[in-house]
Amino acid sequence: MHQRLDKVNDGGAELQIFICISGENHLLQELSDLEDNGAFTRIASEPISAKHLGFCCHKILKTSHKNYDYSCYLEDDILINDADFFSKLHYFNKCFGDNYLLQPNRIETSEDLRHLNRFYIDGDFNPKASEAYRKSMHEKLSLMHLGETISFNQPLNTHSGCFFLNKNQADLYFNGSYCDEIDVSFHSPLESAATLNVMKQFQIMKPSLNNGKFLSVEHAGRNFMGLITPITMK
Repeated sequence: MHQRLDKVNDGGAELQIFICISGENHLLQELSDLEDNGAFTRIASEPISAKHLGFCCHKILKTSHKNYDYSCYLEDDILINDADFFSKLHYFNKCFGDNYLLQPNRIETSEDLRHLNRFYIDGDFNPKASEAYRKSMHEKLSLMHLGETISFNQPLNTHSGCFFLNKNQADLYFNGSYCDEIDVSFHSPLESAATLNVMKQFQIMKPSLNNGKFLSVEHAGRNFMGLITPITMK
């Protein structure tokens, strides 16, 4: 009996991860083996406050975006579990152009609640915070995916705790003026860094909730699910 190991190219690509930190306020010592093996690079930053740390990430992306197909920003509690995540982003912009920025729906998951396994956490919270930048509320976009019609709309709550810019979008954003702004008027510095500046540049869309699973990210933890009473079915 002979064993054989074949290399398979299934569409993988180079991934470079930068983690911005402020002083010793981090847990990267728990990932020392990964760091020693080059899995990520830590970037020492000096934000105005801890909640301003995301603006430091924008500066890092600006210096490196030309080297990659996608420039990605994620808060430290965002998980991507979809192997086709970037293929879906590419397909959306191929269909509708780069003026639209497709954002995922954030979910929390639980095996403890018998009848609630996927909980969408971004409801229509404080619509006035995004009102000035939403110019596509009348747009109803749709495409076919695996035999299903997927609909997209402009949400009242544009926040996802992350954003993903393709090469064309990154060139536009990082060569413009918005990426350098430290504008914290969208809820707080934390949400502003993740959403406000890209919202000024692009028209944000999300999959409609009926098609929410088309593109979603998981919010690690159960912060929002913990606010509700478990459902009992009779």
